[in-house]
Amino acid sequence: MKLPRPYVFTWLALLTLLAMTTGSAFVPLGRFNVVVNLAIALVKALLVVFVFMHVRRGSPMIRVFAVAGVLWLCLLAGLSLTDLATRG
Repeated sequence: MKLPRPYVFTWLALLTLLAMTTGSAFVPLGRFNVVVNLAIALVKALLVVFVFMHVRRGSPMIRVFAVAGVLWLCLLAGLSLTDLATRG
């Protein structure tokens, strides 16, 4: 069974980003390390969503549910941060 090229390139990109995440743990960047790791995680998530979940070429209903999932995640993160910020 031969895999399509986009899947192979995405897999290689995910492995490269994994290596970057692991490597950044050993580089002393201070607080900037969190920003770098979150950016890498965002790129990995976007690769999975667009390549493996086929959101770009999916029906409008798939896009609606993908956006709803992102909004729900933002809502939960926002509420969690609000709770964290109001504690003493």
